[in-house]
Amino acid sequence: MSTPSLRALYTWQGNPSVDLLNRDGDEWTYSMGLLPLAADPDEWADIGLADITAWCYPFAAEDELFLAYHLYAWMFALDLLFVRTFKAERDLTGARAMVDRLSLFMPLDGTSRAIPEHPIERSLADLWLRMTPTRSTAWKRNMQSAVMEYADGQCWELECMCIGRIPDPAEYLVRRRGSFGGHVGICLAEHVAAAEVPARVRHSRPFRALMDAWTDLQTLYNDVRSYRREVENEDETCNFVLVFAKFLYISVDEAATVVTRLRAARQSEYDHLVSTQLPALCEQLQLNGNDREQLSSVIEAMRYHLAAVDVWTTIAPRYQAPAPGDMSSTALGS
Repeated sequence: MSTPSLRALYTWQGNPSVDLLNRDGDEWTYSMGLLPLAADPDEWADIGLADITAWCYPFAAEDELFLAYHLYAWMFALDLLFVRTFKAERDLTGARAMVDRLSLFMPLDGTSRAIPEHPIERSLADLWLRMTPTRSTAWKRNMQSAVMEYADGQCWELECMCIGRIPDPAEYLVRRRGSFGGHVGICLAEHVAAAEVPARVRHSRPFRALMDAWTDLQTLYNDVRSYRREVENEDETCNFVLVFAKFLYISVDEAATVVTRLRAARQSEYDHLVSTQLPALCEQLQLNGNDREQLSSVIEAMRYHLAAVDVWTTIAPRYQAPAPGDMSSTALGS
């Protein structure tokens, strides 16, 4: 099975501050207590987090690059903490209790009065204070919703694991966007680009479809590359390859091919939205020059992000277990 690459279509490059990020990025992560709580040093290093951050945001200033790195570190720490604790112990009640408190540390107005009780809460409160001073209330609301969607997605995966449930493809396609943090990525692209998608564009059908396609391009490839680790080692039931294998009664390798074909279709949809539907929407809404510049800056940041994630998912040690299709065919359950 060959997996089509986005690298040929979307160029990527590194940020000149990547060495500094590699050297100093985790001073914050350790000071917040996220490490070694969520992962040991080798497991954390295998993620290649500094590289992917620098590739996603090649033109970000140093302070923005560190902010993006620390937000990614928080998201990975939450994900890994779920694997280590809540998923290992099938503790849905404990997971839900922790996730339900997270919104306390992302107030839309003023400073949170809640006292952090856990490194996840302490680091989120710190991130929120750093992210929000220059942002609009609408942006803060979008980011708050996106972070909660991401955290809720971890609980949904855990719930499926607890009852041994494999979702159907339609449900999974929608829920995976949340558990991957797709909307967090859009808000971060706005932050790093010092821009915001105009509200009437963000709420339009073409841009919502663009956000979905943008996230799907990443999740589909991620699930192929992560299948061995997630399903065979961590007992996950939420993975695109497993979902299609179960739903279509096909082998894991055949399911990986289906996922790859779906990704190619989503890439065509993404390209069509960017090249045809968004320009038409701009004309329809009669956007002024500033709004068009804001939108263009965010779309450019999203494009760099796509290319970077494609490279990272291909080469990072975290994803180097053979993907389905790279080994002899294995039927589901055999």
